[in-house]
Amino acid sequence: GIVGLGRVGAEVASRMKSFGMQILAYDPFVTEEKAQHMGLTLAPLETVLREADFITVHTPLTNETRNLIDEDEFKIMKDGVRIVNCARGGIINEAALARAVAEGKVAGAAVDVFTKEPPTGNPLLEQNGIIATPHLGASTAEAQINVALAVADQILAIARGGLPTNAINMPAISPEALAVMEP
Repeated sequence: GIVGLGRVGAEVASRMKSFGMQILAYDPFVTEEKAQHMGLTLAPLETVLREADFITVHTPLTNETRNLIDEDEFKIMKDGVRIVNCARGGIINEAALARAVAEGKVAGAAVDVFTKEPPTGNPLLEQNGIIATPHLGASTAEAQINVALAVADQILAIARGGLPTNAINMPAISPEALAVMEP
């Protein structure tokens, strides 16, 4: 199960498909057409959480996604589910995840983001079933250059009349559909 099909979530889906996984995904901004093109099935969040053996989270942290996965969501998951959060701390309630692992509901989790960093005293660091690593993906000089180039490319594309490809909270609408909507 994938929660969030932005750039990273879509790449994860591609890799999951290469392992022959059946993919359920939740993303309120992705169309059925795009999901079919990606070879996955869109479903409500509750369905993804209830049916997935593995759940990976790839959403921004917003008021709507804060504690998106909390006590009630863990209750509906399969026993032995495995969870990955390398998106943002706070999307999964950390205390609830630690309890779910301690009780055996969640067989294992991997996290590299925390609500408070550095995560000193965090309950996730006390569980043997949780792998915790630092979130350093954009902390290299090369990554910072690549991010700056990607931003510049987006600005140029929009200035030339194109559409943003990495906008946050923007529904995925084809240029053709947008053209039809113009007055």
